[in-house]
Amino acid sequence: MSDDATNGNASVGGGAEVTPPVNSQIIEAVQRSTNFVFGLDDSFQTSGTALSSGATIAYEKAAQAAAFAIQDAVDYQRNMLSITSAAQGKALAMILAGVNVTEAAQAIAAATALATAAIANVTAIGTSIDAMLTGFPRT
Repeated sequence: MSDDATNGNASVGGGAEVTPPVNSQIIEAVQRSTNFVFGLDDSFQTSGTALSSGATIAYEKAAQAAAFAIQDAVDYQRNMLSITSAAQGKALAMILAGVNVTEAAQAIAAATALATAAIANVTAIGTSIDAMLTGFPRT
């Protein structure tokens, strides 16, 4: 083989070149990204702080889990607000009709408390996630 083998081309015997089955640029890209992931090459890093690829991946996974938690909390809040809105509408209709006014007023108060609790739930989860991600080691 000639020295061209390092460029992705190899000559065999009588000078005929054999093209490798995979483009040499692809091989180089895969090798460089593998070296970066395993911490063997930090040339891609632009910050002054050396990043551990493992820590970076762990942080991304934690951030993804946090995003799912927020989405779930917001879905819960949305569902609770829909339920409370329906309950308040029905209770208001009962009050306007003069039927079970005391119980309807209690239903409105309970629905309002439920809506407030759903909002507090999202706030508490958001605060916890913020604290978790802020304190998460990135290196």
